[in-house]
Amino acid sequence: MKKCLAFVLGGGGARGAMQVGALRALFEAGLKPDLLVGTSIGAINATGLALWGVDLAGIDVLERAYQRMQDSKLLDPRLLQFAWNAVSRSENHRGSRSAREFLIAEGILPDLRFGQLKDVRLATVAADLHTGKPVIYGCDPEHSVMEGVLASIAIPPWFAPIERDGQYILDGGALSNLPIEPAIRLGATEIIALDLHDSDAYGDMSKTINPLFTNLISAITQRQLGLEMELAAARRIPVRHVSLRSTPPVPLWDFKTHRGLFKIGYETMKDEMSRWPRKSQPATKLLRLFTNKQPSGTVAESDR
Repeated sequence: MKKCLAFVLGGGGARGAMQVGALRALFEAGLKPDLLVGTSIGAINATGLALWGVDLAGIDVLERAYQRMQDSKLLDPRLLQFAWNAVSRSENHRGSRSAREFLIAEGILPDLRFGQLKDVRLATVAADLHTGKPVIYGCDPEHSVMEGVLASIAIPPWFAPIERDGQYILDGGALSNLPIEPAIRLGATEIIALDLHDSDAYGDMSKTINPLFTNLISAITQRQLGLEMELAAARRIPVRHVSLRSTPPVPLWDFKTHRGLFKIGYETMKDEMSRWPRKSQPATKLLRLFTNKQPSGTVAESDR
């Protein structure tokens, strides 16, 4: 089997800035992916790198994009009061239009196809509400990159789901917030997974949504991650699961903290890599360490 290193980038809103810092550390260490798989904010990060360069120059452009995300107020916390309406039937067309305009301004044009991205294979993951299965954009080179990103970030109350053939497609985090299984399906033989999930980071959502509901979301997310890690172990695919967290936690919408989060992600990744086994060690030992150890990656203090 041809070797394929995949970077799997999970969802987490503004906390995606920590992935950018972690990716900088990985690139500085000479690690370059053959495959990028992302969902939600991870889809934006993965697409940005595929478009701007899977290197430090691409990271520089992605960091500047986070400042523009802050300025555009893509995730307005005031929309939380409409959350239940958004989930029930109504759609936030304004938020979806803003997201589309932001992507176009960043160079992700409506006619851009996955097959046109030559530097790295890219896949974005969304969820089909009708079938309950993941939707992987990028399997077909003619898939629209813009639709793939918009579907992957379509999280109520901010962005309306994508309607296609009478079915609704929304944020991939609804099924898998860290899409390890899709990466395996796409041929990954080794995975570095950057996880943004933080059960303590719901912030002001607790004022709008019953905490039991947010706890349920967290439990489902962790259960799904466990299943996907077990699948990787059964397939003997080594996974480096890196948990990126800040103290205090950062809410999904708080893009104004991005500079501090870049630093946290970078330092967390450097610390994790310092504990990774050397390549000279036996492959069986590497496999055992990769699949069983799940480092916390937590940094004590956020540079806010």
